[in-house]
Order: sequence, then C-alpha cells, then structure tokens
Amino acid sequence: MAGLAACSAMIPVTISGSLEHPTATFGVDPGKREKACLGGLTVHETTNAMMRPVWTVSANGRDCRRLKQVVYGQAPDGFVADVPAQALKPGVRYSVVGYGWTGWPAAAPWRGGGDFIFEDGEWRSAPSFVPGR
Repeated sequence: MAGLAACSAMIPVTISGSLEHPTATFGVDPGKREKACLGGLTVHETTNAMMRPVWTVSANGRDCRRLKQVVYGQAPDGFVADVPAQALKPGVRYSVVGYGWTGWPAAAPWRGGGDFIFEDGEWRSAPSFVPGR
C-alpha cells in the first residue's frame, strides 16, 4: 500500500473562453474533455511574489467530484467558493492549479495546471512565473 500512496498523476488543465468567464478543461486534448475527480481549483495572480489567490473552490466534505470543466466564478454543484472570484485583467499572468484523485480501485492523487495570460482576445499558455526573476 505504501507504493500506491506515494504515486501521483498529472492531468493537464487548459484555459479557454472569455476574460470574464474563462473555462478550465481537464485532459490532454481540449477537444476531448476528460472527467477529472476534482477536489479543488485555485487561480492565483502571479504578477508578484505574493501569488494572490483570485478564486478558490473546493469540494464540500472530503469527496472529489467528477467534472469535465469548471467556469471561472461559478462554483460547480457540490463545491464552495473559499475565495470569491475577482475580476480578471488582460495582460496579467494567472496560475491555475487543480487537484483531486484518479480513478478507482488504484486511486492516486493528481495535480495539474499551468500559467496563463489573456492577450489579443484569447487565453495563452505562459512560461511559469519565478519570483525574483
């Protein structure tokens, strides 16, 4: 059992949609969304070393929920907004991190996400922010 507890998985998270209501989609191919058992999702503004959270949602209780996507500012059923959604700004780098559990019976924790910026009317991947650089 100790071997299983030490395992973890990465599930890619992509961002699309408008600046006001971006959508986080789980899986390798955004065109073929996968359901991820999501325990929580956090969006941080990474323009400084503080990495201020601008929205955080987590599943009620200890259970994760199987979802294909999450729309910014709209807590999915069974989730609570721990940090209310704040207005996003173009040209600002945001870090999006989701986490939860992979399928059963060999469940392992997963984590995924990345850094994104809204430029020229669309969300783009951005290199990871490193404070002090």
